[in-house]
Amino acid sequence: MTDGTTGASPEVVAEKGALAAGRRVAAVLVRALLVGRAALRRLFDQRDAWNRRLVVALALVAGVACLIGVPELIGVFPAGIDFEIPMRAAAHWSSGAPVYPPSAMFVQSGPDLPYLSPPFLLPLLAPIAAMPRPTVTGLWLIFCIFCAIWTCRRLAIPWLAVPFVLAWPPFAEGLITGNSQILAFAAFVAFLYEPIGGELRPKELRPARDALNGVLAAAVGALKATQLLPVLYLAQRRFRAAVIGVVALGAVAAAMLPWTGISIYGDWLAQLERAADPSWTTGGVAVGRLLHIPDLALAAAGIAIALAARGRDAGAWLGIALLIATPSVHGYTFLFLLPGLLTIRRDYAILLSTLFLGVYHGIAWWMAFVMVVYLLLASTRWTWLRRPDDGVRDVAAADLEPTALEAAQA
Repeated sequence: MTDGTTGASPEVVAEKGALAAGRRVAAVLVRALLVGRAALRRLFDQRDAWNRRLVVALALVAGVACLIGVPELIGVFPAGIDFEIPMRAAAHWSSGAPVYPPSAMFVQSGPDLPYLSPPFLLPLLAPIAAMPRPTVTGLWLIFCIFCAIWTCRRLAIPWLAVPFVLAWPPFAEGLITGNSQILAFAAFVAFLYEPIGGELRPKELRPARDALNGVLAAAVGALKATQLLPVLYLAQRRFRAAVIGVVALGAVAAAMLPWTGISIYGDWLAQLERAADPSWTTGGVAVGRLLHIPDLALAAAGIAIALAARGRDAGAWLGIALLIATPSVHGYTFLFLLPGLLTIRRDYAILLSTLFLGVYHGIAWWMAFVMVVYLLLASTRWTWLRRPDDGVRDVAAADLEPTALEAAQA
């Protein structure tokens, strides 16, 4: 039986209608895929307004989460605790009591934790330790906050973002406890970076600045010998500057010898050896403790990375080397990962920074470390994985670019 007007059977008409409907659905799906592809391309193109909105949204969420977590950090870390430890050590030294007693290694928390900084600091701290402690501690914490703000601005972090960055756990822990790592990181940033036109740029190591650069490089590891890698990095580029830094540090130690003597340095080295014992539970979350890798092997790896660091990402790699080589890693030590986070693309960096939320999630911290290392390596091949430089076209989501055939079909 056939249709009287067309001469086609109802089955044929139904089949043609189904085919036409299928083609329309397919066309809609293809159009939707092309629109979605274009939207993804815009979302991941760092020069596009969509990506900038994404970055702002992610930054607000992560920043608010950091601010919300500050009370928890305050509840865990007593204010000024890491400042009180050297103050007590200086007071003990002034009274003739042992400064590096082996029994201190059995203390699990509080201001009686072992003092691990070099002896030459003791005569400098003794007059301060004799002052009213609340006043001195308060002034120190304020000074640390100003140093942290200066560091953020030196890293070209916008003013509006500074409070959120200071609330980021690696910064917040150091600021709450008054840890000297805040100053060491400030010296690290001053040594390697300078903002130009609102953008973060590596600092040129000019001969006229040899004295300043040498002192800054030595200052990074002045209180923690394993963080002297910037001196090796500097020696490859400006050997004279590195010598100035080492001589300046040695001069300070020598000037204090009439008060400290030499034997106390043996006590210090013995205490450092005890602190390197993996069984010391308050030694932090260093990768060697997590993976049972000898400290010497990690120090060698850190030295190799520091000596191999080159080009615009040298500061990021030097920070990574310091994290690997440091045998006692705490939350504030991960400040050295910040240059790497500021080198990779911003949306990825913000997401990775959230792995530091909370209190001492060591595995998550090292996961963020591994991802930053991977992205830095991969960005040498896929440049869209890094933060774009001025005047360089961002090729973010390059795999999403439409082919000539797709463009013709669109």
